[in-house]
Amino acid sequence: MAQLDVLERAMTGSIKLPEMRLEVVAALESLSDPLRQERWGWVEEGVDYFDDLTLNVHILYDDCMVLPEPESAVPDILHLEEISAFIDLENALGLMIRELGERPDEAYTGDARWPGVMAAASRALAVMKRCDEGSQT
Repeated sequence: MAQLDVLERAMTGSIKLPEMRLEVVAALESLSDPLRQERWGWVEEGVDYFDDLTLNVHILYDDCMVLPEPESAVPDILHLEEISAFIDLENALGLMIRELGERPDEAYTGDARWPGVMAAASRALAVMKRCDEGSQT
């Protein structure tokens, strides 16, 4: 589904900050996609977008504040049905952040717990997409 479609659906629903919701979706896409993670930190000529773990963590924790307490982001950014998936993501990612801190991205992606973070991000993304498509579960 195109980002514009997601934005339009979110704007007509109960979400108050659809643009921030799109930022959360983008962060989850990055956290769940190992191919994108291989390019984290790359600066490419002619490309004005930079992606890395720090950016995605800041989106989730600081900018949009859907973590560590996703219930506080309802209904501004999240639907009630999405809370449990974000709690699972916090349980996976938050623990690593507290333990690894400011270490390089490779310390995270090389950690044995990283596949659990990717799976939790993928589940949260899937729930968000279902909600945006109108089949809230």
